[in-house]
Amino acid sequence: MEIKRLLGDAAVVTGAASGIGKQTAITFAKEGAMVACLDVNEDGLRETVREIEAAGGRAVSVAADQSDSKQVKAAMKAAWDAFGKITILVNCAAAINYKPIQDTTDEDWNRIMSINASGYFYCLREVYPYMKQSGGGRIVQFSSSTAFSGSGFANIAYTASKAAAFGMSKHAAGLWAKDNIRVNTICPGLTETPITNAGDGKVKDKEAHEKAIPLGRIAKPDDMADVVLFLVSNESRYMTGTTLHVNGGKYIYGS
Repeated sequence: MEIKRLLGDAAVVTGAASGIGKQTAITFAKEGAMVACLDVNEDGLRETVREIEAAGGRAVSVAADQSDSKQVKAAMKAAWDAFGKITILVNCAAAINYKPIQDTTDEDWNRIMSINASGYFYCLREVYPYMKQSGGGRIVQFSSSTAFSGSGFANIAYTASKAAAFGMSKHAAGLWAKDNIRVNTICPGLTETPITNAGDGKVKDKEAHEKAIPLGRIAKPDDMADVVLFLVSNESRYMTGTTLHVNGGKYIYGS
């Protein structure tokens, strides 16, 4: 008999219009969760919801720009109104830039930080009262291998914002444990998604990266979604404030 690990859960997944966020939303729905799909890309959201519903799952589309605190506040209320609870939050939405430090403008810095850092903060702040009222919950935030390795793959704002993600997770994990809310971080290596596209339909420096990865390939979105599923399931019930590195062995830190 198939056991659905998230039956009865209500999840909010940001960045659900494409890439890892989309795959995470679909994976959650297959496991029985009701999913509020949040993104600024309304066409992409509609497609994610369509795929979930076609497979027999339940999902709602919540169009919002997570860099806008008022929109995030409204989005969390919309998710609550749709399901009557929120027990899972996945902060996945992100912006990236490939400019070197010396070419990064104030606007470049502010845009990435507003989405990847401020946006995560807004989601944490606004979901808390709903999650507490739901009796607790699980939160997963997306960092990146570049936050630990200092890789030059992306620019300084992306690296800084992704370091902020696991810092926020640890802070919230310590404060919210008493409320039965667990907060963990996933730290992906290079993954084949729209935001890692170099503009020609291919992942930036794909072949060079694959040669440097012990497991011999860059990740697919489901490689990350399955780890997120573990972090929100009962199987990780004694984990909070932890960062899991999922990178095919590319960065073996401290070696």
